[in-house]
This record gives sequence, structure tokens and C-alpha cells, in this order.
Amino acid sequence: MISSLKGSKKIEVLFQEGFSIKKEGLLLKGYMFNDGKITFGVSVPKKNFKSAVKRNLLKRRIREAVRNSNNLSLVPFGFSFFVVYNFKNVLESKEIRMCIDSLLLMLTKKIN
Repeated sequence: MISSLKGSKKIEVLFQEGFSIKKEGLLLKGYMFNDGKITFGVSVPKKNFKSAVKRNLLKRRIREAVRNSNNLSLVPFGFSFFVVYNFKNVLESKEIRMCIDSLLLMLTKKIN
């Protein structure tokens, strides 16, 4: 089961000590906490999208793409990751899902 990444200390450790994977306009930061659950977070910078409506739309699309990804079952328990959206335009759900799937596949290859 996957859940949301909560707690500023965990997020701080993830960004300071974790590794990065870039795919087109998406950045994935990951770290193995060994806490027995898979957690993730999403960020859409205000610098790229001034409108909160667009930022929230993109966050919802990314969360849904992660939860429905076929490659999520390959991620080991205890792993946490954070997805940062760096595209300059709003992508459709299908495009985001394809990018997330390829990012998670790259992630599993890097871990194993």
C-alpha cells in the first residue's frame, strides 16, 4: 500500500541524502527509509504556475498516475520518493502517466 509522505524531517532527509532521477520535465528524488511502507510526495513549483488551480490539477494528475502505475509493484517496501513537476506547460493525464511509468521503471533499475 502506498501513502503520502508526511513530516518535514523525512522530506529534508530525502532531499539531502537521497538520489535523483530526471526524465524530461519530471524529477524524482528517492531514499530508502526501511520503515516498511512506500510513501511519496508531489510538488509543482509556484515559479512555473502562478495559478493554484493549475498547480493543484497537476498534483492530482501526478498522484493518480503514481497510484495507478504498473511499475509501482516493483518498488520495495520502505522506499520513499518525491516527484517534482518542472514542465512549463500543463500536460494531459496520459502524458503524465507515461512519464511516471518510465520514471518508476528507471527507479527500480537503479535500486536493484
